[in-house]
Amino acid sequence: MPRMRDDGAVDQLHNLVRDHPDFEVLSEPTNNRYVFRYLPNGLSELQEEFEVQQLLDRLNEEIVETVVRHGFTQVMTTRVGGRVAMQMSISLAVDVDATFEAIARWGRLLNKKLCTPDMEASYV
Repeated sequence: MPRMRDDGAVDQLHNLVRDHPDFEVLSEPTNNRYVFRYLPNGLSELQEEFEVQQLLDRLNEEIVETVVRHGFTQVMTTRVGGRVAMQMSISLAVDVDATFEAIARWGRLLNKKLCTPDMEASYV
């Protein structure tokens, strides 16, 4: 049976991603999927640098792996413009707030773990 889309949940996720300083909207919601990326605010101006691109790809992959291990199986990786991004399946059974909070929390924690001191200095 196909999963039903909850337009309210899709709009809710879009608003959460759009309004959060550490996320980037990569496309408008389609069907039952939403594509976005964790992009720490401090790295947004540096995102075209090769080292930062690699960090962002790794960070987004690790966020997805971690949240899936914690039971948020509706999140997966995808590629947009050659960059790793997150794709979230939206259905009536998805708790958008809990899923997004888990993604944001793990993003913060993993960013602290993966970011080099040189990159941190560039944030300021």
